Amino acid sequence: MAPQQPIPNPILDPLDITLLPKPFKSPHWKPPSRRNKNLKQILQEDLKTLTTNPTTTTTTTTTTAATTSSSSPPSSTNPGAVGATYTNIESAPSFHPARAHWCDITGLPSKYMDPRTKLRYADVEVYRAIRELPPGGKEGYLELRGANVVL
Repeated sequence: MAPQQPIPNPILDPLDITLLPKPFKSPHWKPPSRRNKNLKQILQEDLKTLTTNPTTTTTTTTTTAATTSSSSPPSSTNPGAVGATYTNIESAPSFHPARAHWCDITGLPSKYMDPRTKLRYADVEVYRAIRELPPGGKEGYLELRGANVVL
């Protein structure tokens, strides 16, 4: 099969924006040869930043304190250490609020709650499934969520 040639269209050709000149683009720009670093390079750079010793203080007491605190990487054994690195997952909690409502049946984000059974559901199909549950099944889902009330 022969390669398909684009059919010239006299109506669409003047509207083609790819053929317009772009004065904001540099004619000498070339994309970088490599976009991403591999994991080994990232870990080596992280290790270099942890092992460098930037002590420039003049007094001896502050110099010894600075060398002892900066020579060891931040970890749970060194509570005074500050900073989160690529290999250190001990960092501050997220400021993004956690999603509080999840469907009890499917685990999807839920918008609705059944007023009778207090089960959360995501869509109409799950609501129909909740209505068809036996009486013990509804309490089982609430117990999984930790919202069961025993009177």
